[in-house]
Amino acid sequence: MSSPEDQNDKELSVLQKDALKELGKIGADQAAKALTEFLEQSIYMKATSLEMGNIESVPTLLRNQYHSNTQIAIFSASNTTEIAYTVVILFDKEIVTKILSQKSPPTDDIEAVMEFSTMFMDMLREIGSIILIKYILTLNEILNLNGALPSQPILRIGKLDSLLNYELNTFKKESDVLIIECDIQLEAEFYYNYLKTYLILIPHHETYTRFLRRTNQENR
Repeated sequence: MSSPEDQNDKELSVLQKDALKELGKIGADQAAKALTEFLEQSIYMKATSLEMGNIESVPTLLRNQYHSNTQIAIFSASNTTEIAYTVVILFDKEIVTKILSQKSPPTDDIEAVMEFSTMFMDMLREIGSIILIKYILTLNEILNLNGALPSQPILRIGKLDSLLNYELNTFKKESDVLIIECDIQLEAEFYYNYLKTYLILIPHHETYTRFLRRTNQENR
């Protein structure tokens, strides 16, 4: 049986919402810095909007940006210590081809992304892992979980609906999520092109209240 501190308070205060939004912004900024170092050119990643929802609302919210059959790459990783949560990031065709072209020859064929060389796939995994791991380590520092390491990031490629159903099926339907819309800018295209992506932060149901309390403490 869950203890009182682990019971999920469904109504978020203004302070709690602000704290969760701040987590989204800080994590995106730190992930961009790590990606800049890897690609050896300036990459800018900023949270442009943040929306609270639940697991059931995620596919609907994302269909405002993607068609249900859109081919995407999804990376996911979790922190499984005393305060557990999962972070998921979505890459569509434009992001995959443009970011990876910074380190390898560009491709306009999304099917190639699903079948191409080991080197190309390894680079895709590396970029996704850099963003996720840096994001989670940043959140762990804010949550005072220093020393906690995330799980190994997992890459899946396929259609939006089928991947989301698979990825989110393990969570309770009422689980709250923070959907963070981010703009990614490449140095060479800084003034005229934004790449849109989404980070989904899912505090695990069992430790949700502790997650909120810890974010409040860190943002007072």
